[in-house]
This record gives sequence, C-alpha cells and structure tokens, in this order.
Amino acid sequence: MDPLTPLTSKRAVIFTPFFYAKIFFGIGFVTIAMFWVYEQAADLTLTVLTNARSLNVSRLGTAYTRRPVETFSDQPMVRMKDHFNMTNIWKVRDITRKYFDPKKHIIYFSDYNIFEEKCDPETFTLRDSPQSPCNVVQTPIKHYRTCAVVGNSGILLHSSCGAEIDAHEFVIRFNLAPLRPFLRDVGSRTNLTIVNGKQLTEISQLLRQVLGGTSAIAGPHLRVFDPPGMIFSYAMAFKEKRWLQMQVVETAIKLYNKPTITAFPATSFQDSKRVYKELAGIEWDFPSTGLNSFALASTFCDRISMYGFYPMPMYQGERFFYHYYDQHTPSESHDFDGEYALLRQLDADGVIRHVVGKCKPDAPT
Repeated sequence: MDPLTPLTSKRAVIFTPFFYAKIFFGIGFVTIAMFWVYEQAADLTLTVLTNARSLNVSRLGTAYTRRPVETFSDQPMVRMKDHFNMTNIWKVRDITRKYFDPKKHIIYFSDYNIFEEKCDPETFTLRDSPQSPCNVVQTPIKHYRTCAVVGNSGILLHSSCGAEIDAHEFVIRFNLAPLRPFLRDVGSRTNLTIVNGKQLTEISQLLRQVLGGTSAIAGPHLRVFDPPGMIFSYAMAFKEKRWLQMQVVETAIKLYNKPTITAFPATSFQDSKRVYKELAGIEWDFPSTGLNSFALASTFCDRISMYGFYPMPMYQGERFFYHYYDQHTPSESHDFDGEYALLRQLDADGVIRHVVGKCKPDAPT
C-alpha cells in the first residue's frame, strides 16, 4: 500500500462538509455573542448616565432663581465634561442661535467694504436679493469643543485658575485686560478679545500717538498684539466713528507686522437682548458684554466654562475689587446681581460651568 494512502484517507475524513459547517457555526455563534455583550454594555452605560443626572429642562424658558454659590474646582480638567448636560445645552443653543451668529457678530474687518456695498446691516441680507442672507463676508470663528469665557472680576486673584483656563480649546476675554503678572490666576492664552466702545476709543487714541511718532509702543498697546493670532473684535453698533477707530488698530497691526485679526459686528450685541426673555423670562435694558458673549459663544462652543463673573465685593470673608487688575468700581448700567443669578441657574442645569473660587484641587476654597 502506498504510504500516503492513510494520510489521504484521513484528510478526506477531516475536511468534510460537516466539518466546515461546524466551523462556520462556531464563528457565527461567537459573533452573535459579542454583539449581545456590546448591546448590553451600551444599555447599561445609558442607564447609568440617565440615573446619574435627572434632567430638569423645564426651568429653561422660565425665570431663574439664585442658587447658593458653588465651585467645581475639585474636578480635574479631564472630568469637566461630566458636569455638562448636553440635552440642556442643545435646548439653549436652539434659542441663542435665533439671536446670535458669529457669521453676523464677528466678521473679518477686511470684509467691511464689501459688507457695506452688498449687505443690509439691519436685516443681514443681500441688498439686491433681500431673501438671501449676507453670504459675501466671512468670520474667523470655527466650532469648538471647549471654551473658557473669562471675565475680569477680582475673584480671579489667588484662584490658581490659569492652567485650567489655558487647557480649553478656545479662550474669550474682554477689554484687553492685562494677563501679566496674573498668569497663575487668569492664564496666558487669548483667542478672542471683545471690547466695548470706551476701550476701543482708548486703544485707538494710544495707537494713533504711536503712529504719529509721539509715543513709544509699550504698555497697553502691546495687548493688541499679544498673544499672536488673537481676534480683536468690537461688540456694539459699528458706526463711522468705530470704523475709523478700528482702522487705526488695523493700520498699527499691519505696520508692526503682527498676526492679530480684527473683526466687527454687523449689528450691536445689544440688539439681541431679547434672547434673555425667551431663555429665562428676564428683560434687561443693557445686558453686559460678558453675558452677551456667553450667548454668542453658546452658538459655536459645545462646553463653556465661565471664570471671573462674580459681582459681590466679598467671598468667604475676603474682600476684593471689581477688577482683578485695578480698583475701578462696577458700572451701574448692568444688573450684575441678576446676571449672576442667571449664570448660577445655567450652571445648575449643566449648560455652563460657572467657576467661583479656587481651581486647584488642593487649594482651600
């Protein structure tokens, strides 16, 4: 007998159709089992998340009430997202997007001439096609996962919030507030600076002196150029006076070859103040630039943390000033107590993180 005969016979026995059927059945069984485990795990995760936070979206659209001051400073940056309630965030975004849009409120200053020629600033539509939106201008704003909106309250002093602020993808500040020597408390990054009329007037006057050769470029002038790539934008009605002032800033930026981006609004932030009536049942004559900037940021930021928004002169027995960098008194034009109460409610609903107090986990609060 050929010595290969037993082997050939053996192979014929092993590789029968029944053998292949068993193999395919086993693979199919394992695959089905894996899908079953995956679905059970997903259901369990959804159940845990649902039970962990009972949604209360009914408060959105009603008047907000003041809550006790809380801080979330014991949450490391990697766990910040645990605080947020995306359902409530989306509800708020649906409202704020009716009133705010970066394409309308933060436009490249270089697009100003074409905006004036082609668009109606009242309706933000094309002049020759009133049914079409003004699509001939662009915004430098993108969509961001995390944003820090940093006010100028004195409560930021000794807060150790600098590193936490800088860890956000996009950082918004106001009125060219100085960062040095407060880096440990306020951070070093700025992606967008929004200024009011008083600040734009002051900085344009200083830069005009620089351009005229009567002043050296130092001190407050440098804040327009630092950090590199910052967007410098105005918040109020952009009339001829403001255009001239922004033109001075733009000229200085080009002269010194700085990468700062200048921007303007098609309409004043104040024209959108009705958002708070729909959002929380509150009517304010003159909401602050900080609050309006939150509403604007909510249209392009998924998770917003707010720092330096605290109107009272005392916190846990410690007295501090209205600004962390000077001794100015608060403006009487805004209802800061009411705005603070709104921020606390938004925090309670997981729409924002409103940070008050220390940021370092090991720092006393």
